[in-house]
Amino acid sequence: MSKLTKMVLLVGFILLLYGTYNAYTLPAKIESYRIVFFHVPSAITAYVAFGVSFVSAILYLRSSDLNKDRLANISAKYGFSMSIAAFLSGAIWAKVTWGSYFNWFEIREVIVLLLLFVYAVYFSLRNIVEDDKARISSIYLIIAFITVPFSYFVGFLSPLHPRPFESEFSMDWLLNLLTMLSAFVILYVAYVFWEYETRTEPKNS
Repeated sequence: MSKLTKMVLLVGFILLLYGTYNAYTLPAKIESYRIVFFHVPSAITAYVAFGVSFVSAILYLRSSDLNKDRLANISAKYGFSMSIAAFLSGAIWAKVTWGSYFNWFEIREVIVLLLLFVYAVYFSLRNIVEDDKARISSIYLIIAFITVPFSYFVGFLSPLHPRPFESEFSMDWLLNLLTMLSAFVILYVAYVFWEYETRTEPKNS
């Protein structure tokens, strides 16, 4: 692991620890809302990672540069893990607020579940395909990305899921939410650096 990667990782962990401490100690009108410090940053980071994988897939098809395919795959993996984190934390929040972990009439939960399925197929496809793997994977990633903005905008049609503009947080909560978001994104960058270094470093003979 390079010094730069270690530095980025350290900064991410410091912000994460600081934000987590604040998440437990800041005054709250509703205790269950504290999960927002994990749920929202994980969801946004997933969107960022999927966005990077989408752009990288396009760039690969334009250039046939395998480094772009590598970045697309790394980002898709992180986005998938963050989507699972957002989905599970959202389910916990739903249980406390609505009385059940999952509601089929809650459209955002359904679409995020679809998103997870679509990207799970991508990883299966990548393991199965032998010939022209990078090109086929990139084409699939571009198509799969449709579920990302869709999963966000359907939230405005949801009968249960709160809209962003409906949330009323104090300045301390907003600042800590920004701290946690920064931590999650920085840790994503550290992961990309680490994976990229691991995959490109020469193997000992």
